[in-house]
Amino acid sequence: MRLKKLTLIILSLLMLLSFSSAQSSSAMYKEAQVIFKSYRYQVDYSDFQLKTYEENGQTILQLLVILKSGRNRFDEAMLVGYAASGAAIKNTKAQVDRVSVVVKVQYKDEVSIASTADAEDVLKLYTEKMDVSTFMGRLTWH
Repeated sequence: MRLKKLTLIILSLLMLLSFSSAQSSSAMYKEAQVIFKSYRYQVDYSDFQLKTYEENGQTILQLLVILKSGRNRFDEAMLVGYAASGAAIKNTKAQVDRVSVVVKVQYKDEVSIASTADAEDVLKLYTEKMDVSTFMGRLTWH
């Protein structure tokens, strides 16, 4: 009986945590959409994801943004992805550790260009406390 009750409590807590994570992701997506729309980028909710993973014994919360771009505008798409992520993090006060942006470029075949930045750097870029060239130099490219 006690085991059943404990299991029920744990499942309820897990559902509550996943619900709050979904709400946080939804709020962040709405904030980012303002910037995506102003630059005329179509980003679906499924292309704007919060993911958690373990690294060196710590849980890392990462925001993943996937954009599509023409072959001559992938750098703009990447910066728009980071700017929208910065707006989402700042306006929702989310505790994100890293942001990754993947730009899918359509040429003959689809090519993906991916990079990752610390959330602090993304916020500095968004609030104009870091210039673009410094920010681009601090990215980890994949």
